[in-house]
Amino acid sequence: MYKSWRTVTVTTALSWLMKLILIGSFPYSVYKGDYLYSIAAVVAIALSLAPSIIERNYRVTLPFELDFLITLSIFAHIFFGEQMHFYERFWLWDKILHVYGSAVVSLLAFILVYTFHSTGKLRLTLPFIGLFTVVFTLAVGGIWEIGEFTVDKLLDLNTQRGLDNTMWDIINNLIGGTLAALLGMLYVRYSHPDNRKRLAKPLGEVFNLNTRVENAKRRLAKRKK
Repeated sequence: MYKSWRTVTVTTALSWLMKLILIGSFPYSVYKGDYLYSIAAVVAIALSLAPSIIERNYRVTLPFELDFLITLSIFAHIFFGEQMHFYERFWLWDKILHVYGSAVVSLLAFILVYTFHSTGKLRLTLPFIGLFTVVFTLAVGGIWEIGEFTVDKLLDLNTQRGLDNTMWDIINNLIGGTLAALLGMLYVRYSHPDNRKRLAKPLGEVFNLNTRVENAKRRLAKRKK
């Protein structure tokens, strides 16, 4: 048991610390009567636990410490941004999180599309993979803004904070998505082939793509015989 704890990485430990803080903040927010935050905290906890559940159930190791990156994005938004009121205290906090959060979404989109490409389910050039990644990130950002608009109208809140803030959010989403897409393209272009396989392998196992591709190859080989 002691040895297993010694092998835990720093990012894994930090990821679980943030998860525990989110879980611990839930009863406190209920006690304060902040029910909107309580609902957001439940959703955030579920999303932050998703990578760990996928990793455990499918026995895969997600690439690029995705568990830590996703949890950090959710934690920075829910705990620091909403509960600690960083959005009101520091105007730059919202901008930084939109760039960082969109970069994480973009990275997930890039890995997913590249997985389909590398397993033969899709055939796209690297620039088109990058373009899809940016467009997907903007779409997710647009859905987020629609969600904020809906919440504001239904609950008479001001989460959008005006048209200028909404437009800057979309611009920051574009910046974060573009940066992550470019880094992903450079990684695929110049990294070692074994590292590129590691990029696509985990999600390929989750969606069972690798097995399906191998089965398809065997069926084609039998038909040729």
